[in-house]
Amino acid sequence: MPQDPVRPLTTVRLELHRPEEPANTPVAANLSVAELVGRTLFVASDEGARIERLVTRDGTVYGEHTSFALADAFDLPGGPEGEADIEGVSADSGWLWVVGSHSLARRKPKPGLESDAESLDKLTAVRLDPNRYLLGRIPLVETEGVLELAAGDGRRQAGCLRMGRRHNALYQALRNDEHIGRFLEVPAKENGFDVEGLAARGDRVFLGLRGPVLRGWACILELHVETRGKGRRLRLGKLGPDGARYRKHFLDLDGLGIRELAFDGDDLLILAGPTMDLDGPVAVHRWRGVLEAFEGQIVPRGDLSLELRLPYGDGRDHAEGITRLDRPGASPLLLVVYDSPDKETRLLDNGRTVIADLFELPRR
Repeated sequence: MPQDPVRPLTTVRLELHRPEEPANTPVAANLSVAELVGRTLFVASDEGARIERLVTRDGTVYGEHTSFALADAFDLPGGPEGEADIEGVSADSGWLWVVGSHSLARRKPKPGLESDAESLDKLTAVRLDPNRYLLGRIPLVETEGVLELAAGDGRRQAGCLRMGRRHNALYQALRNDEHIGRFLEVPAKENGFDVEGLAARGDRVFLGLRGPVLRGWACILELHVETRGKGRRLRLGKLGPDGARYRKHFLDLDGLGIRELAFDGDDLLILAGPTMDLDGPVAVHRWRGVLEAFEGQIVPRGDLSLELRLPYGDGRDHAEGITRLDRPGASPLLLVVYDSPDKETRLLDNGRTVIADLFELPRR
């Protein structure tokens, strides 16, 4: 198995601008997720509350950018411009699932650019953005081989878990959990509760947690999501005979947290990285048989295969989103987008175009 970071096989251009948008938009510099379906690529920034759609004609350039406001599909408690901190998207059966981080945030001090008192104030205040409690799905509509997002498509309507100003149905289900409950009030990047990764298959939804990591063990939450009423409201269904609303899987990822999830056939690809706000190792693991797990599991390192070790930069190029790309007659590729992309080598066109990497996945 590979032990050293691998080099990308090639790169692609993501042109994240429409003619009416000004230059220097922040989207390209803050990508947190990626999901490729045929020629259509969905990405999102961890700032704002929008899904960006791109289309490729040749597999090397993704353009024709359109932007979809989540407020057009959901009644967001923080308003249409409130940050949703989108950390997972997953396409399945004609739907695009989307999840916010569900996390609290502490502002980052800037020594030298502000007074000590201002820095202390930032370290004291913890921010709650209610839009971060989003977990929902949006209909996908195909037109001439290209997918679009629509708030409604006939009887199919966008829907989400019940959410309010301070929590949602998932938060309520977890608040007394013996492993996770106490971390709900701890900010992200401090080993607090932080969703980063979503993979959906039918009514089974898997959420990867960047934190908490417990004694080196990362956690994936499994949910059974049901429609309620006319589909605009989703709810957590019961899992197993005990009637639990979620299932926990703990995985040995060498002490790393989960940064993204993606299905490869019936296997789950797991992007693992540091749970704290620091540079560190980044790896892609494969969990075979995930769909055969009908009880909470402890998954030791030997039950996971290390697929890739990805490169990472010093304060830049942090792998944040992954999606699988098929190649006829060859092993598949993994498209990787980065948070804090290097301004000199990845950001082009006044920050409106960003370079993503393609890595070759080992054959299954």
